[in-house]
Formats: sequence, C-alpha cells, structure tokens
Amino acid sequence: MPGWRLPRRAAALAALLLAHAMAVAQESPAPAAPAVALAPAEIPAASPAAVVPAPFKAGRGVPGEGQVLVDSAGTLTFEQVRSKFDAGEGRAVQPSEIMPTGGGAALWYRLALPAVAAPTPLMLTIPHPNMDSVDLYRPAPGGVWQLERSGDAMPVAQWPVRHLTPAFELLLQPGETQPSYLRVAHNYPISVPWELSDPDSFHEQSKESHLLLGVYIGLVLLIAMMSTLHAASWRDSIHLFFAGYVLVVAAGQLALTGLAGEFLWPGNAWWNDSAPVALTLATAALLHLFLRQMVVDRDAPWLSRGLLLMTVLGAGILTAFLVMGNKSSFNLATPYYLGSMAVYLSVAGWYVWRRPMVGLWVLAAMICLTVGSIFPILRTQAMLPLGVATQYGAQIGAAFEILLLLVALYLRSREKRDNQARVGALTRVDPLTGLGNHRVLLQRLDALLVRQRRDPGAGAVMRVRLGNAIDIRQDYGMEAAQSAVVQAGACVAGVASDGDTVARHRDGDFLLILQGHLTRDELTQIAQRLIARGLADSPSLPPGTMMQFRIAVAEAPFNAPDAEQLLHAMGNVLRELSGRSGTGLRFINAAAG
Repeated sequence: MPGWRLPRRAAALAALLLAHAMAVAQESPAPAAPAVALAPAEIPAASPAAVVPAPFKAGRGVPGEGQVLVDSAGTLTFEQVRSKFDAGEGRAVQPSEIMPTGGGAALWYRLALPAVAAPTPLMLTIPHPNMDSVDLYRPAPGGVWQLERSGDAMPVAQWPVRHLTPAFELLLQPGETQPSYLRVAHNYPISVPWELSDPDSFHEQSKESHLLLGVYIGLVLLIAMMSTLHAASWRDSIHLFFAGYVLVVAAGQLALTGLAGEFLWPGNAWWNDSAPVALTLATAALLHLFLRQMVVDRDAPWLSRGLLLMTVLGAGILTAFLVMGNKSSFNLATPYYLGSMAVYLSVAGWYVWRRPMVGLWVLAAMICLTVGSIFPILRTQAMLPLGVATQYGAQIGAAFEILLLLVALYLRSREKRDNQARVGALTRVDPLTGLGNHRVLLQRLDALLVRQRRDPGAGAVMRVRLGNAIDIRQDYGMEAAQSAVVQAGACVAGVASDGDTVARHRDGDFLLILQGHLTRDELTQIAQRLIARGLADSPSLPPGTMMQFRIAVAEAPFNAPDAEQLLHAMGNVLRELSGRSGTGLRFINAAAG
C-alpha cells in the first residue's frame, strides 16, 4: 500500500544502522584485563621517555598520546603512580580500547604532550559526557603539581572549563620536561580518547555542538507545543501525554549530552551524575504508559495490564536508583532497558496487526528508538568503544522516534475524528436517503420562522409525499419500495438550490425548505419540475414505474406559531390529496390549517 512506504523505509534504514553497529562491534578490540605489575626481569629496557609524540599540528581534536596504567582498587596515590610509570609498568594508549573501569577502578594516563618552541595554549578534552571524575596533574614552577578536577563528582560550575564534557586549558612551555598525568574514574568500562586542540578550534567545535543541540531543543519544544494544541483542539488527552513524554525525553537526552549539566543544573553535582540514568529510566517507563494509552481501547486487557506492570517496574527501579545511588543499582537499569525494547517492538508489531495504518508508524518509531539506544547500551557493556554512534545514537534515534510517533498520533486522531463524525452524522442524517433527519428539519424550520419575524416575505416550504409508495411495494416488493424512496429524495434534492434544506419527516414525507423571496409562480414551477422528475423513468426502479408526488406548499408568511404547527397544517393538506389518484399540488394558508 502507498501509505506504508515511508514507515517501512524508516524501519529498513534503522535495520541497516543496526547491522553496521554489529560490524563495528566485531571489529573493535576486546575489553582489556586489568594491568598487572610486571616482575623486574620483565620490565622493558626502553625508558618511559621513549614515548615521543609526533610534531603537533594545531587543529581540531588531535588524538592524544601517552601511557596508561590501571589502578584496579582505585587506591594508588599520585606519587605511587608516578613511581610505577617510571618503573615501566605503563603501556601505550590505544584510543579505541575499552578500559576496565567500574567497581572502584581508576585509570591513570601519563600524557605525552607535544614539544613547543614558544608558549602555546592548548585545550585538552575528554569527549565523553557524564564521566564520574577526571583529575589533571600539571607540573608547576617550584617543583609542585597543580591539580584540576572535572567530572560529575563536582558541580559543572566548578569545572576548570564549563563545557559539555571534561576539558582543561593547558599552556605548554618550551623545554617542558615533566609529563602531565590524568586520572579517570567511571562506573562502567569505557574508552578514553582524550584529544588536544587549539583554543580557536575547540571553541568553534563547541559552538557547532551547542547549535545542533539548540536545534534539537527547538524541535522538541515545537512538537510539545503542537501536541498541546492538538490535545486542546481535538479533545484527545493522549496528545497532552505525548507532549509530557517528549519533554522528559528531551531532558534525558540533554543530560546524556552534558548540555543540561552545563546550563540547567550547573551547581548540583549529585543530580548531574544521576540525571542521565534517572531520566532515561523515566523515559522508558513513560513510553510503556504511552503505548498503553494507545492500545487501551483495543479490547486487550492483558496487554494493558502488562504495559502498566512494566511502568510500575520502571518506577521501582528508578526509586531504587535514586535511593541506593548510582553505583549500587546501575546494573538494574540495563536489563530493564533491554526488556523494555523487546516489549516496545512486540506491542508495536501487535498494533500493526490491529491497526496497520497507524501501527506501521509506531513500529518504525520503536525500531528507530531501539537501534539508537542499543549503541550506548553496548558501550556500557564494553562491547563498543566511544564513537559518534555510541555517543549520539540515542539522540538520533529519539529524534526519529518522536517525529514518527507524531505522525502516528496524527493518523490515529484523524481516524478517531472521522469515526466520531460518522457517528455524529447518524444523529442528523436519515439512514435510508442520506438527507437531513427530523431533528435537522425542526431546527431549520425554527430558524426560518425566526427569520420571518424580521423579514415576513422570506422563505417557503414544500412537503412532498410519495403517493404510490404502497402500490410500488405491493407490486414489486420491499426492495423496489425502498429504491423508490431513495429516488424520491434525490428528486427533491435535485430541485433545491444552494442554501436550501432537504430533510425527511419522521412519517416518511420529504420537506424542502426554500430560502429567498419566492413568488407563487416560481414555487409552482419548482413543484412542476419535481413532479416531472417523479414521472420520468429511473434506472433504479422497475421499468415503467412512475413516482406520483403530492405536494403541499406553504408561502411566506406562514403565520404559524412554531414548526410543529406548520408541519401539522401541511400534513392535513396531504391527507386531503391522498384521496385523489395521480399527482397533486396545493398551496395552503398555515394559519387556516
């Protein structure tokens, strides 16, 4: 079907991205085991000073070089680490290698900074948001060491450089001989590809990152505002729920990228450390609740209860995370994410079966979300190194998910409005002929009577009865009689002009409510055209069958107190005409009737 092409293409694109991620995961190196101090006989002959950096070229994001040492217990002091490096226990840094952090372990890096001929300012960046702690030890005059700290262990407002990720300003001096050291701690295995760049390139890249995140915020706020307006105009609360869900998703993504810590809560270290996991858990739980709102009217109570149970489970894990702390309950989050993704895809697949047009968009949204979210999950499980996909995959997947869900909600609401319109039409339309029913008839007559109080000469009414309806039913059966009624309604509608009303009385007669100022001659011509239409052959009737109309015409002014009185007077005239054979036409005085 043409309407299925776009969601199917989105799903196919997501599947290709996932396949690419698997290929990258297979090519990436396996997690390294904790470094073990070598026996003296095994210490390489080469001195640590043999790690000589290549000539530094100022630019954007030049990968750093140096050596790394794993402190498995996280208890080594700075002097102990220096001694171990001097003893040759460090090994060369591999930027894409996933290091065994977590469980209290810490990574120590001896940085091989470039030699310079003049004082040179540089920026050292660890492009990994939400790191627990990053400490930089720099030699200072007088043989002392200067310590600068960054990471979630302290408020972003107190970082040396207030940025999305930990960053430090360096001023390299000519002939600098002492190396610098970096201590990194995190709660799960990561790769630490620290980079060097000149200040101008650093700030230019920072502007680009903030611009992209600003566009993302604008998109989210626009969608939230549109959903709120849809909830008010369409009177469908699910759009308001979606707006809240989108805002929570955006807050979680901004926390994951570091922008929220930089601008929204720069003084709160605890929440900056907890927000990425807490808001992601809240997003996952809310999505279960949102899907429940979509399927709650699908006559599947078991599915509704299952989604509600997943929501409660997510809320429980979130509460445990906030109470017990990041380190104690972090491992509970990953199984919940994986289980949630399986539930999302299963529910979306079931929804496709029940409502294909809307369900395909929901399924495409869930696939995009799953593919985008799988990258950071694989990173936390030490299966993928830090990269564009692992760092921004969740944001890209969430952006596509939100847009696709917005389309799905629009289609769902359109179907719902169409159904409501059809149901509402049943209360205003005669089911056999499609004309206005008795309720509409009374409303339009009352409106015409009110108008005649201001303009006594406005309007006219014709009450039309199919005089030989019983004969047609007796001769040709019920089906032919119903076809005659439908054809009679079409004949009456055929002589109506724009603004006129054609409706059916509850006793089966047709009413033509004419607007404007009409003379008796004009009304007679309209009635004669109607009679002629009834006498003409119709393909919907048996051959030779003619419809004999009897018509009562009320001229303005009606002089009737209300619509019921007017209809009663016209009905009396038609009863008088019913004793005659053939067609009939009579003008009445409503007051006299």
